[in-house]
Amino acid sequence: MTAPRTACLVALLCSAVVLAQAPAPEPLPPPPPMPPTDFAPPPLPAEEAVPAPPPAQPPRFGLHLEAGVPDGIGASIVVSPLGFLRLEAGWLNNGVGNGGRAGVTLVAFATAFVRPLFGVDAGAVLGGLGEWLPDLIPDQTVRNVVRGATVKFVNAQVGFELGSRNVALTVHLGGAYVDVALSQQALVLNPGAASSSSVSGVMLKAFLPSARLGLLVAFG
Repeated sequence: MTAPRTACLVALLCSAVVLAQAPAPEPLPPPPPMPPTDFAPPPLPAEEAVPAPPPAQPPRFGLHLEAGVPDGIGASIVVSPLGFLRLEAGWLNNGVGNGGRAGVTLVAFATAFVRPLFGVDAGAVLGGLGEWLPDLIPDQTVRNVVRGATVKFVNAQVGFELGSRNVALTVHLGGAYVDVALSQQALVLNPGAASSSSVSGVMLKAFLPSARLGLLVAFG
């Protein structure tokens, strides 16, 4: 009974020695990482900033002082709703009487120091209102003709202005259509005679050269 037990013990010892000398098994590699469950879309390209439109400029106002022929002297209020457009209206005196004038002027290169101009205006002067020219005429016949005359006119002129946007010198040259009415004027044809001749309702119409020099003062 001892021999079989001894043989079994020897077999168990041999198996234990073999197992102890055998290499340990290599560990299993870790599992691959799982893909992310949330998908982030690629970033959108940044939009280019669109510049805001410039704010609308308020209309500019000004005062225009002018003197010329055949218009006389005058002062006008100027309104410029756009950089290239001017509207004018004001008072006028040509020595025979007082009146008014209104017109439109187009301005080229509104931001330049020298700016070309093109303008059209019309007006009328009523004789006998603030007249001073007839008093300077020594000849009685001519003085009677000029006194009380009513003048209507239309101007078309080109020119330029020189200066800043606030203060500028203006020069205009062009032509004028003039309509002069001599109403109830006595023409003394023979001053030494006892009798005189008179005419009434005489109309004089003509195309004349015109010129004006002015000073423009703008505000706003």
